[in-house]
Amino acid sequence: MFSTLFIVLLLGLVFFEALKGLSANGTPPILQKLPGQMQVAYYSWSSIRVLRIIGGIALAACLVLAAPEMRLILIAVAVPLVLIWFGIYWLFNRIWVGRIKFPAISTKVFVGQEDNELDPNLQVIGLDYKGEQKAFPVNMVMFHHQIVDSIADLPVWVTYCGLCRSGRVYDLNVDGMTLDFTLVGAIAFNATFEDNQTGTWWQQETGEAAMGKLKGRVLEDVGFEQMTLANWLEKHPSSQILQYDPNFTRRYNFVAKLQNFEATKPAWHMQETPSLVMGLEINGVARGYDWEQLKTSQVVMDDVNDAPIVLAVSPDQSSALAYSREHDGEVLAFTATDAGMTDSQTGSTWNWFGTCVSGALEGQKLTPLQSYQQYVRSWITFHPNTTFYDFG
Repeated sequence: MFSTLFIVLLLGLVFFEALKGLSANGTPPILQKLPGQMQVAYYSWSSIRVLRIIGGIALAACLVLAAPEMRLILIAVAVPLVLIWFGIYWLFNRIWVGRIKFPAISTKVFVGQEDNELDPNLQVIGLDYKGEQKAFPVNMVMFHHQIVDSIADLPVWVTYCGLCRSGRVYDLNVDGMTLDFTLVGAIAFNATFEDNQTGTWWQQETGEAAMGKLKGRVLEDVGFEQMTLANWLEKHPSSQILQYDPNFTRRYNFVAKLQNFEATKPAWHMQETPSLVMGLEINGVARGYDWEQLKTSQVVMDDVNDAPIVLAVSPDQSSALAYSREHDGEVLAFTATDAGMTDSQTGSTWNWFGTCVSGALEGQKLTPLQSYQQYVRSWITFHPNTTFYDFG
């Protein structure tokens, strides 16, 4: 009996070690689609140390209690299984794990436009808060998955998930604590983090605490804009720009190629012609806009949840921003022009930054709306009730 129990326990330890590793590391993709994957991952990660200790004690006890003539046989059987267990442990704790594959940034240096050494065509996540502006290159954030910083004394968490191709920025203050995070891995095709204060697990796409002490809490969004560095500096010439950490330059360059679809890698999210959308949510109602059709249209007017909006594409077709069309109690209608767009009410000319550059409304600005550019499948995953704009 003890011999059989010994083998079962050892196989069980191998199984749970593999389950723990696979449940939060994005492989195989079929695990990402299973309902309850977050729960399986959280509880297996939380209990694995206890299981190892209890399992080790139980194995030793079974070996002692087994018939003397069976002990050498059990040890012989145990050796390859222990080696398999150790290989799985090493893989998912020393190699194929979020904090190892995507280490935290080690050097943060911000410079002004005159000292910037980065390619102006790089996409950046730009923050404009209380008179301060900062730009975070998307390929840097995508590699690290997170960069913790502050702007005008507000602690911010700048995040980007390559599986979703989605950037998000959050306020790090929760219940009087300033959180910081360690990357766990990929769960349900989205980066998942553990805060180092409470051990709670958080989803990057939603900012929601999915498991742990703070489950159900949602981090407060911090508004940002995504565009090329050149466009950002045109809008905010005094912005500070985060420069490359010299320890990871080669990896940043590869990520930049992935973002431009100049390179690929074996992963579920890389396609020959990936489908992107620009998405936004107004009072709980989500809408998606096909990125290729949006670029062709240049300017798109829409009404989302009774809110009149306009989407404007940059002249180089690399970026787009969304605005409310309500201005001083009037709903404006816009037409695309080579320089940006004009409103039909006053004939004023507006640039794609939402600023009127000539005409009766010169100097006035449209109210910006938060929008995101990401893979259509990730937008649908986290906004299952989304509708899509009909360009026809």
